[in-house]
Amino acid sequence: MPRFPSAHTLAQARQHPLIPVFYHAQEDYARRVLAACYEAGVRLFEFTNRGPEAHAIFTRLQRFVEADYPELLLGAGTIFTAEEAGRFIESGADFIIQPVCSPDVAAVCRSYDLAWLPGAQTLNEVYEAHRLGATIVKLFPSAYLTPAYLQILRGPLPHLPLMATGGIQPTPESLAEWKKAGATCIGLDARLLDTAEPARLTAQVRDLLATWPSADS
Repeated sequence: MPRFPSAHTLAQARQHPLIPVFYHAQEDYARRVLAACYEAGVRLFEFTNRGPEAHAIFTRLQRFVEADYPELLLGAGTIFTAEEAGRFIESGADFIIQPVCSPDVAAVCRSYDLAWLPGAQTLNEVYEAHRLGATIVKLFPSAYLTPAYLQILRGPLPHLPLMATGGIQPTPESLAEWKKAGATCIGLDARLLDTAEPARLTAQVRDLLATWPSADS
């Protein structure tokens, strides 16, 4: 059974609104990045299903998280099918993130009361994802859609949890703009962060989190 229900994941996303999006084929490197982000205050971390060894690495990372960082929620991203979702959930995924919205993946996550974060763009897509049970709807790709677009969506959907992700620049100014537009949380591509040295990564992520000292409920 999953460690955390969907309501807990939503609460953590509001309280710790920066979610690194990361994949690396070297497990030791992935561990260092994860640990450095946790040290900075990250409590949700997305490991993407983008390589042939992604599932095996994720499984070992989840054991590492449960042993050393039990408060961290490790989710699986770039999930397209119910079969993929089930495999990662059985390996301990704390949430499932999609670039698209798949009703069969929604059903799998609902059966576990596991947080499901599907991708959407239009008002109709965002509402449909919410209707299917999305814990948070992932506005993707956000950099293309812009904060102004998110602000427009907030008109008819003022309280729906929305994550901005996809090409967002890791600067305090950029994050402040998305927060002002109404993002519940931010998914940040870790390739845009300074992952070469753990201490520098921790400092960078800590500065970014300081832009968002508390999340709006």
